[in-house]
Amino acid sequence: MEPKIKIAIVVSHPIQHFCPQYVSFAKLLFCEVKIFFGSAMGYKKYYDTSFGKEIAWDNLKLDQFNHFFLNDDQVLPADKNLDAPNLEKELESYAPGIVITYGYFQQLQQRAQAWAKKNKIPLAFISDSERKRKRPFLTELIKKVYVRQQFKNINYFLSVGDANEDYYKYYGVKDRQIIRNPFPIDVDLFEEIYAAKEENSSRLRKEYNIKNDAIVISVVGKIESFKRQQDIIAALKLMKPEEKSIVLMVIGTGANEIGLRELSKDIKNCKVVFTGFILPEKLALYYSATDIYVHPSEKDAHSLSISEAVYMGCPVVISNNCGSYGANDDVQEGKNGFVYETGNIKELSMILDYLIRDNKILDEFGSFSRIIGLHNQFVSHHKGVQSLVERVQLSSYLDHEFKKII
Repeated sequence: MEPKIKIAIVVSHPIQHFCPQYVSFAKLLFCEVKIFFGSAMGYKKYYDTSFGKEIAWDNLKLDQFNHFFLNDDQVLPADKNLDAPNLEKELESYAPGIVITYGYFQQLQQRAQAWAKKNKIPLAFISDSERKRKRPFLTELIKKVYVRQQFKNINYFLSVGDANEDYYKYYGVKDRQIIRNPFPIDVDLFEEIYAAKEENSSRLRKEYNIKNDAIVISVVGKIESFKRQQDIIAALKLMKPEEKSIVLMVIGTGANEIGLRELSKDIKNCKVVFTGFILPEKLALYYSATDIYVHPSEKDAHSLSISEAVYMGCPVVISNNCGSYGANDDVQEGKNGFVYETGNIKELSMILDYLIRDNKILDEFGSFSRIIGLHNQFVSHHKGVQSLVERVQLSSYLDHEFKKII
């Protein structure tokens, strides 16, 4: 039996929704995976400026996968300056057959990519970048030169969705280099909540004094201007009063919360609930009580909350600046949701009015969301990395055979 191929994943710090994926990778029979963290932030407390509080995640499951902290468990900012001088030594000791990196701006990722290139180790790249938003001409020009040059050193690109693949191709990546590998969620946790979805929905609705037959519209994320939660409130104000009870749940907190609360005071045909910060492991309960999930942000490459809502079987409405829609993505227009022009309050209002009035389409969209979510998470936790290993092994075999011929 051939030894398992070793995969080294180099990442800035333990990220709560990626760690369950690493747990899944640890169970795979065809490869061995080790995660190299540049910082201990998240595992240890750090101050999050957006939340305005210290944060540490208690659901990282570090004991369930092989990992190493490169900077002696230090809490270092996960910015472009993050580096780890001992990375090369640790990679040499581990001797991987594949290296996976996240982005290219961090010095840590650049160091990993340089090591892989020097040692002729196949290099795979993960990002969620897209081209949905318009950027200044000069920015686009610089990126076109710089990004193309960066991508020449990478063998494989793990894509999170349709817009991400379009981005890769725009900068010169070939189809044969791209492998679909959607961003992960904590499938075990979400599946447990989904198994008792009706019961969990009733319990959560009771907690917030929401009737079981009410239509609940939810939005998840930090309350900041670019997230545009205010657009949902404005859209609901345009709608005529319904016989059905409508509730908007604003899940999260942030700098714009006071203004958003003020904006919602004079809304007459809808109850608005502000939940405050909700721990990631509790979010599945809120999706279970959601009839329509809305993501109005003006810049979100591939939102985790959209993937979570889809997995929980929610119909989804998103702005066209989000990178989560496409024929093979989380949101497939007319099948499990709708896409509207960012900031177009009237269009958003019309879509919400249409969905609220039609229980049948809500059920159909919800069922299709669930199918999409199950498929994407199977790929994320299993099939994607399997496809990567197969591509690397096939390439190695072909190189070997070609050398025999010449």
